[in-house]
Amino acid sequence: MRELAASAEWADKLDGVLRHSDAVDEPEDYLGLLIEAGFEADVWETSYQQMLHGEDPVLEWVRGTALRPVIDALDAADFARFETEYAALLREAYPQHSWGTVFPFRRIFMVGRKQG
Repeated sequence: MRELAASAEWADKLDGVLRHSDAVDEPEDYLGLLIEAGFEADVWETSYQQMLHGEDPVLEWVRGTALRPVIDALDAADFARFETEYAALLREAYPQHSWGTVFPFRRIFMVGRKQG
């Protein structure tokens, strides 16, 4: 989505609209924050393999989350064009199988325990 938004066609209208790729740190960074704050800490990462079904299921998934800022920033005609281009990129990145479309979903978990 960020790559399409940064393309020559969309950059003027979507500059600064989406979060950057560094919006989420790496697990090690969160571990350091907790330890430096005086906690005993555990941090781990999991990627869930979501099984999605239907036509353009990844697009349907992101419509309610990551795509919201784009919907808000563009008028209806521009959003329809952006969505069409984005849907094609998603179909290429997340191919549909006879049993569904796999969509990896990364999550970072952390637990901090106060010492003493």
